[in-house]
Amino acid sequence: MPILTLDDYMRVARQSFLPEHAHGRTVALQYHFTGRVTGSCYVQIENDTLLVAPGTHPNPTATVRTDFDLWLRILTYQEDGLMAYQAGQYQVEGDLETLMESDTWFRR
Repeated sequence: MPILTLDDYMRVARQSFLPEHAHGRTVALQYHFTGRVTGSCYVQIENDTLLVAPGTHPNPTATVRTDFDLWLRILTYQEDGLMAYQAGQYQVEGDLETLMESDTWFRR
């Protein structure tokens, strides 16, 4: 099913979470989307449990500010995330290494 809305994005995050890959992590990743889909949501991992919610987390580990469609292309490996970051196509505040590691916590 295609990801067309913020709700779709959050649903797919819930469905694709691999708790065994994030074992022992306590992380909050905040996303602020622009472009075709605008809005904010976050994923929080604690005690091998995932919470995905709209809005803003009070203390995120990393915050991503990006165009929604660019982020989807990065998540589906149609675009190289590191190259896009280095080119300034999206911004990250906080722990970039944890954000990069989070790629392994979700089935693609």
